[in-house]
Amino acid sequence: MSWSSELSNSGNRMARPPATDALWQFSLALYPKVQPICLQWQDSFGLNVNLLLLLCYLEQRQLSLSGSQLEQLAATLNTFSQQFTQPLRALRRSSSKANLSVTQQQQLKQSLLAAELSLEQLEQQLLLEYCPALSQSAQPLIERYLSQLQADTPALARQILDLRQAVTQLR
Repeated sequence: MSWSSELSNSGNRMARPPATDALWQFSLALYPKVQPICLQWQDSFGLNVNLLLLLCYLEQRQLSLSGSQLEQLAATLNTFSQQFTQPLRALRRSSSKANLSVTQQQQLKQSLLAAELSLEQLEQQLLLEYCPALSQSAQPLIERYLSQLQADTPALARQILDLRQAVTQLR
């Protein structure tokens, strides 16, 4: 994959965000390996899984965002997610309460899951659309994001290590 790069005003190398399909394919490969961590952090800290996957992708390629850029990107995505993705996810999670046959419940859940997956893909497109130029430097983006969410549990360091190991195995 070739990324064009240029020098910023400060002399640092800058890179453009990845192509939408590249991030999506990376996410499809990584997510099954780290799903429990992602869902736990989503439920415990309000983490956006798509933003986490982007940060994993960037770390793997030694690209970085500043703390303020990350905050701005998270805020932009959060607005969309609160309006669309999160309500649909809540509806899917509660679909088993519907007074339907087992077959109908399965159909409903699958339809909602497909719609949720489409929204997840749209979230990734929005992330890349609003992503600023990236600096070519290795930074601990995952820790930066979790810190912004004020995430702190005893298991966090081990989970971050597990996440990074899963990313490394994709190479």
